[in-house]
Amino acid sequence: MNRKKITDSAIYIVLIVVFLAPRIPMIGSFVTLDEPSWLSQGANFYYALGQREFENTVYEYQPAVTTMWIISIAMFIYFPEYRGFGQGYLDYEKGRLDPFMYEHGKYPLILLTYARVIQVFIILIFFLLLYYLLQRFIPKLGAVFVLIFSSFDPYYLGLTRLLTHEAMVSIFVLVSLMALAVYLFKDRRIIFLLMSGVAAGFAQLTKSSAIAMLAGVGILLLMQIIQERPQGWGKAFLNNTKAFALWLIFLAVTYFIFWPGMWVAPGKMLYEVYGNAFSYAFQGARLKVTEDLDVSQFSLNNLMGIWEVAKVLLYRTTPWTWLGVLFGFALPFTRDRELVRQNRLLFTLLLTNAVAFVLLIGIAQGRNSPHYILSSYLSLNLLAGLGWLHIFQWIVSRFSAKQMQLHYAGLMMVLLLQVWSAVSFFPYYFTYRNPILHSAGWYRYYPQKPYGEGLELAAHYLAGMPNAAESIAFVYYSRGCFSYFYPGRSISFRPYYVDGAHATDLLRNLQASDYLVVYYANQVQLGKYDAYLNILATVEPIHVIWMDGYEYVRIYKVDSFSPEIFEALTNL
Repeated sequence: MNRKKITDSAIYIVLIVVFLAPRIPMIGSFVTLDEPSWLSQGANFYYALGQREFENTVYEYQPAVTTMWIISIAMFIYFPEYRGFGQGYLDYEKGRLDPFMYEHGKYPLILLTYARVIQVFIILIFFLLLYYLLQRFIPKLGAVFVLIFSSFDPYYLGLTRLLTHEAMVSIFVLVSLMALAVYLFKDRRIIFLLMSGVAAGFAQLTKSSAIAMLAGVGILLLMQIIQERPQGWGKAFLNNTKAFALWLIFLAVTYFIFWPGMWVAPGKMLYEVYGNAFSYAFQGARLKVTEDLDVSQFSLNNLMGIWEVAKVLLYRTTPWTWLGVLFGFALPFTRDRELVRQNRLLFTLLLTNAVAFVLLIGIAQGRNSPHYILSSYLSLNLLAGLGWLHIFQWIVSRFSAKQMQLHYAGLMMVLLLQVWSAVSFFPYYFTYRNPILHSAGWYRYYPQKPYGEGLELAAHYLAGMPNAAESIAFVYYSRGCFSYFYPGRSISFRPYYVDGAHATDLLRNLQASDYLVVYYANQVQLGKYDAYLNILATVEPIHVIWMDGYEYVRIYKVDSFSPEIFEALTNL
């Protein structure tokens, strides 16, 4: 084996180890809010495959097909006989999967852990593909730095450990765009166009919001047309139109092959996905609520919606990412003409993709959870890594070409700062907050949209209480987040319990329980929850879960509640 092959092998080994090291440890130590529902959806997908009922492999606008395949693979490994019991399709909203699995000696938490690990390795494969593509534009060691820096963005790192669509969307989109850039500007071999189209197909199969990547595709094609203009505008336009058409074909074929529903009912699948997506974005609700697409009712959020999305992005990214992006704006400016062209390409592509996802989610009427723009996080961190490379190269050039140790030392320092920003929040990397903005008062008092983290700590605490297996806990967000770790019975309640119409449900379940577990971290999002919390403020909790300076969970002993407390709850 020659030196080049040894070096290449060593680089891939380093990337694999560095990528997996922060992601695999304690990967099943907690559960987030949506994951149990996705397990149920995946179980239904697996059941549909087993029954050859492919028209039932659809889930509204997501379409979450890649996630469903991952869960199905986990099912096949851990609970293969599930498809043969004849239980039909279980209601994912009512949590029917969990008791069914327990009845058959299986545990949802183990299934979730399997699915998470499978997803991590899929992301790893595309992460390595991204390195393979990026090093065609910049030196190999530079590409290694950029990718490691990006992979340790705290929020991105945290989400890649969870069963979430956006973690895959982000890497699929970036691989697709970089492969298309290689095809258009570096190497016209069809394999790169195929790679781009297939990755784009996977992105669309994962979530319909991946359509925002078309902004990046359009920018690449436009830049190539401009570059080919000496041959004539017409010829340049025709050449790139052909490339785009072939790219679309690869995307469509991938979309068709990997979604069984498309084999039997393509019209239904496309309507469920894109009909619901348009309704959700422009009418604020899914079709089962709005019933029909009504163009006359279409509307978008104002600029404040975009700012709210961008604000969260700023809050969840590190100062080192900020500075790197700032330095990235200098990328198009250098004395090397060829390098200018290359840097301009990467800068424009990454910035366009980041902005496109922020705009799409910001203007849409549907929810704007932070993870919906995870592709923006990855794009900006790649841009930041390139910015850091550029600034240290410039610093070295101002002194001496022999001072490369300064270059490497500077990059290593930046990398360590980024790594520390993430690992100091282990295992809840996604709870990171930018210290500058936090000190300025942003989300100082409550975590910004928590995912259920900390509820497993409450479960562990109550599991240590006497007769824990016989006790009952009334828990906000019980399913999965709490129930998977609690030996007793748990009853889940949601915000509707705290309005007047559901006071009876609240009191009945509360009186039947031994403990009340309040997810205090989420109080900002719960509407009339303030009145409920004010009543409970007169009761001393038996335990409080604190994390990163935030009060996350309060645990109460129900038999300590006075009659006045129950009366006050009745009058909510």
